[in-house]
Amino acid sequence: MSNQNELLTLHGQLLAGDARASSKIVAIAIAPLVAIIKRDVGGLHDPQDVEQACFDALFKYLVAPGGYDPQRAELMTYLAAIARGRAKTLRRSQSRRTKYEGEYALDQDSAHNPLVEGETGGEAATVDEIDWMRFGSVLVKDPGDAEIVNLMKVGACSVSAVAHALGLDAGETGLTEAAKRIERIRGRARRMTQKSEA
Repeated sequence: MSNQNELLTLHGQLLAGDARASSKIVAIAIAPLVAIIKRDVGGLHDPQDVEQACFDALFKYLVAPGGYDPQRAELMTYLAAIARGRAKTLRRSQSRRTKYEGEYALDQDSAHNPLVEGETGGEAATVDEIDWMRFGSVLVKDPGDAEIVNLMKVGACSVSAVAHALGLDAGETGLTEAAKRIERIRGRARRMTQKSEA
């Protein structure tokens, strides 16, 4: 049986009220769906963002399977369209945020040192809530991530402070890279807190 035929059979079972069909649909669809979105939508800050967009699409479908019309498209095409839209929206959001943070950092007084003043913020609370023994390795993956997390803990995670801590250029290129690195860790922290609340 091909994937499409199997998915159509499971779709019928899901509409009939078989709760087990949903887990089978996810098992069949997630890997090809992630591959499609990775291929079609580039430029996301974190590879996990692709997976999140795919799970969002699957969840949207599973909540209201009647919204899918087998006469209009294959189920995988339908799911890919939803996931692609979610991923593109996230990419635009990340792009705007990175641009804003980069401009903000350039506007700041270069003599201002948030590490000395010991400012704290809401981000520090999010980082403090994380169970470091269980989830620390999820948040700290790349070289330099530990420095960024430490800046978050003290509430001093400005783009310019991160660029300085990572030894990046103080120009637009370095600040853009620092903003991407911050957003990547913020995304991981958000996903971890969302999963722990669920």
